[in-house]
Amino acid sequence: MTGLSAGRPVAAIGLLLALALVLAGTLPAYAVSDPIPPEPHLFEGHASTREPAQPVPAGKLVQAFIGGELRGETTTGSGGHYYFAVRGKSGESGKETVTFKVAGVEAEETATWRSGTISKPFDLTIQALPVVYFGLTMAVAPAGAGTAIDLSAASPYSQGTTVSIRAEAEIGYAFSHWTADPAVTFADSDAEQTTLTMPAEDVTVTAHFEEAPVYTLTLQASPTMGGQINHAPVRTHYEEGEVIDIQAVPATDYQFEGWTAQAGTLENGNLPTTSFTMPAQDVAVTANFRHVPPPLGPCFIATAAYGTDAAEEINVLREFRDVVLLPNSFGAELVSLYYRNSPPIAKLLAGNEALRWLARECLVNPVVALLNWSDGWWRGR
Repeated sequence: MTGLSAGRPVAAIGLLLALALVLAGTLPAYAVSDPIPPEPHLFEGHASTREPAQPVPAGKLVQAFIGGELRGETTTGSGGHYYFAVRGKSGESGKETVTFKVAGVEAEETATWRSGTISKPFDLTIQALPVVYFGLTMAVAPAGAGTAIDLSAASPYSQGTTVSIRAEAEIGYAFSHWTADPAVTFADSDAEQTTLTMPAEDVTVTAHFEEAPVYTLTLQASPTMGGQINHAPVRTHYEEGEVIDIQAVPATDYQFEGWTAQAGTLENGNLPTTSFTMPAQDVAVTANFRHVPPPLGPCFIATAAYGTDAAEEINVLREFRDVVLLPNSFGAELVSLYYRNSPPIAKLLAGNEALRWLARECLVNPVVALLNWSDGWWRGR
């Protein structure tokens, strides 16, 4: 009994020593390595701008910083409302300055951080929201059917900017409508030229085109040598209803007599410069010309060769001109060419007796002899 009773106090003392050693080894270590963090400082209020004076829209980022280090963040709700916790660090004095940013803009207000404090209301004010720009991409469907043009040509744009756009179809296509991804507001999505209101994100606007039939326009002069035709736009194929400007330009010694067309509409068929509206078919438009020879004077070369315009040989030449050449377009063109080019030659002959003799004996007399020999044919006898 005595040995057993003596052993119990020793065991109890050993157990107390062991427990003391455990406590001594663990509690100080916890207190040094794992301090209890301080309670956060809670902030709640509304964020607004001065220019214009209005609440910050929902979804804008609100951030809190201590010593330039981010300590908390949230986003605005309806009416610019926000609520979040700003956390401190162990060892800080509790007098640290808190600065705020709203949508990346420094707020006018600051606060002193206090553990376990609630600041409500604590409103934040910024001068203005930053202007954010978004890209506008113009596209065409199907590819190659036309062109989509940003008339403002100033992308990127801020939200709410009104942008003018235009669609230009290639030949064989017609504009249909506009679409956008994401959706935007068009003044008129069915108009070739319209406007859109820029959203708060990048957007792709597409001009849609449809195939359209085209028809051939043939422009011709009658007679062919009577003149030429200018037109714009310069193409050979046009769509129904397209308006083409046309102009008839007479050749020398011809005058314009009017337009004729198989189909379609001439604005004024009597004017050399007018317009033509394309029908839904291939069509030929003709500019009609009439030959107008210059006033007929003497036969310059023959007159110079003989020294008078009353010689019998000259009368034969005149008769051949009037009976054979002038009644047909080719002969009339030859006469016109002769009257344009013979005066310088006649002037040269008139001043040189030897050249006059050569022209008379080697040129004019042989021609007159041939005409006299064949007069039964060309005079119709």
